[in-house]
Amino acid sequence: MIAEHPNRQSIRLRGWDYTSPGWYFVTINAHANAHIFGVIVNGRMVLNAAGQVAQEEWQRSAAIRQNIVMDEFVVMPNHVHGIVRILQGRPAGRPSEGEARLASGSLGALVAGYKGAVGRRINIMRGTPGASVWHRNYWDVIVRDEQALTNIRQYIRLNPQNYQAVMQVGEPHFLGDRALLKTSKVGFLASRDKTVLTGKIPLRKGEAILSGFLSPMERTLFQAGLKHAKPMIWVRPWGLAENFAPDVSAAIAGGRLLLISPFDDRIEAPSVRRAAWCNQYVLAHCTRLVVGHLNPDGMLACVLAEAAPDLEIMHIV
Repeated sequence: MIAEHPNRQSIRLRGWDYTSPGWYFVTINAHANAHIFGVIVNGRMVLNAAGQVAQEEWQRSAAIRQNIVMDEFVVMPNHVHGIVRILQGRPAGRPSEGEARLASGSLGALVAGYKGAVGRRINIMRGTPGASVWHRNYWDVIVRDEQALTNIRQYIRLNPQNYQAVMQVGEPHFLGDRALLKTSKVGFLASRDKTVLTGKIPLRKGEAILSGFLSPMERTLFQAGLKHAKPMIWVRPWGLAENFAPDVSAAIAGGRLLLISPFDDRIEAPSVRRAAWCNQYVLAHCTRLVVGHLNPDGMLACVLAEAAPDLEIMHIV
């Protein structure tokens, strides 16, 4: 079954009471993905005046809301990441889904208040009353356990360093038919804890599959693509020098497979940072994205928060 979600609500848990006590990872993007909050220098975020407003209002949000505790937080050039803890829910009765998102004390109310406060101050500072500062929506992940909380905290802390490493890794090298880059591309990403595809990838005519083919499910798709002669673009977190299997060599020679990597051919194994580059490349260059499986507590949920806000996202469920 395919579920289509064209915006950042793609993993918001349907039916969840967002006034419920717990931990939430939130990403809020600037309007049109504009770099308005500052720049990254030597792996550290240097805030401009707008970035300082974004940081100040996040800290202020906890001070004016008794049921909210702020945890890790970072302002990036075109978005913010933060962990929010809701200490208590509504006193009685279960609200509807819509009510829970905007009710007093809910995650939605917090985000709306934060975005409004930041937007007003920046527009006053710029002399642009009513201008859009933020994307209309936001991305959230419900943090289920201590390990997920630890992983997401680390993701936020390292985000400026990893962002710089990804953006400055260098120009990629290619092996295969570069004409595939000019086609429409469906990105495919999947968390690591499932192998078998539970549905079919809805390929459109003339579309190539773009992926790092790193997780077990992604590798399953890669083998199926080779078997059925589908056009594919393989974004690799290691070099291009390799003794390829016959079916891979045949796909390259037949113009059905393109390999991409900016890394030295002597690198033979992936790393977390290089894998991050692959995922970022997929998100930045795909026409649309299909998620084969998403562990809501895993790092892929964090990575998806880096996607362009209006990227079309479909989930196989």
